[in-house]
Amino acid sequence: MPEPAKPVPPRFEQALAELDGILRELEDGTTTLEDALARYERGVALLRQCYGQLRDAEQRVKVLAGFTDDGTPDLKPFDHVASIEAAKAAVRKPANSGGGTPGGFPVQPPPAPVDSGIRE
Repeated sequence: MPEPAKPVPPRFEQALAELDGILRELEDGTTTLEDALARYERGVALLRQCYGQLRDAEQRVKVLAGFTDDGTPDLKPFDHVASIEAAKAAVRKPANSGGGTPGGFPVQPPPAPVDSGIRE
């Protein structure tokens, strides 16, 4: 006996719209406890599916690294981890290593005293 075919998961946009509908139903508070639990479980499944689809899409994104000798685009896989690590390193590294404050800001002299006009 042939196995039943697995249902095709909804597209990302459809899953997100269904998840939004579930959220509205649960916030409304008019569902029964059993129905609310079933809707919650469905929402968790949709959320996992959406995250998986986003992860897959992120891995497919390519960055234009320039052009080859024959003029075609030179596409490289987008490495988001390396980009994040480079950004973190840039934030940690002071912009002005020749002195100043730890954040790289120049040292400012203290403000001049203000003459209040009161004499003793």
